[in-house]
Amino acid sequence: MTKRSKRLITLSVIIGVVIVLLVAGSLFRSAHHSHRISQQQSTLAASHSTTPVLFVHGWGAGLRSQMPLAKKAIRKGVAQKGLIVFVGPSGQIQMYGHLPAHPRKSPEILIKFPNAYIGEFKEAAALHKILILLKRNYHVTQYNAIGHSMGAYALTLQSERDGNSRLLPRLNKLVLIAGPFDGILNRHKWDQPTSGALSRLWDDHPGQNRLLANGQPKIKHPEYRLLMKNRRNFPQQAKILNIFGRVNNGSDSDGTVSVPSALSLGSILKNQVASYQVRGFSGRLAKHPYLETKNTRVQEAIMKFLWE
Repeated sequence: MTKRSKRLITLSVIIGVVIVLLVAGSLFRSAHHSHRISQQQSTLAASHSTTPVLFVHGWGAGLRSQMPLAKKAIRKGVAQKGLIVFVGPSGQIQMYGHLPAHPRKSPEILIKFPNAYIGEFKEAAALHKILILLKRNYHVTQYNAIGHSMGAYALTLQSERDGNSRLLPRLNKLVLIAGPFDGILNRHKWDQPTSGALSRLWDDHPGQNRLLANGQPKIKHPEYRLLMKNRRNFPQQAKILNIFGRVNNGSDSDGTVSVPSALSLGSILKNQVASYQVRGFSGRLAKHPYLETKNTRVQEAIMKFLWE
């Protein structure tokens, strides 16, 4: 073999080794990059709560009012479809859907009351039954919840009555939107009752009430007094986000619930729970029915509170 041939062979080997090293390095960097992205995604997923979330509507509402926020949380990748719970006229409970034993995202549990006009006290009684079933049949040990209007009051009332019961899952985070904790504005609307016990819940009037220096309302309606009386029973580990709206029309309200009524909850639970936050929103989309369904700032605040 000539010297020239040997040099060519040596050069070819060197080139071949260089090519192999370059390819190997490229593959390693690609694998490392993919692994890093996978780790980041895993960390992101792990940082989100997988605790089931209950959606509780208020007077005259239903599943349709819960859907915008529920769908948005699914699109954001922090929640997944879980159960739809129907409460019958006689209080019977029917659940449809699936709750995985080890969810990677928060399963959503949407609750629909029979005719949307049963009121906050019957809603609270139904919630008690639902929570018992969730623990007994689905092994739910803790939960978060979002309540709008009377749904907010119902969740608060139920938590005071039975929130520490071993028969129920443990309350973790609670979002309360436009809760009528010290009455509802009597605006003589077509869907408010004019007789019976429920009609007495519309006992507030625009500009009539205000909060005192101690955070308590000047006028304490029966709904407020009931919650104040039982406040010591509220689960102390719970974290609360209380949201109110102000439509800037001079009524100091969201059109249905006055700001003093919504904020009066602070004097009841602020010193009873692990964390108590308040967020206020103003403008056209701060109207009572829009806070949960159309106000994207409210929706973002709720998702941040529950999942970040």
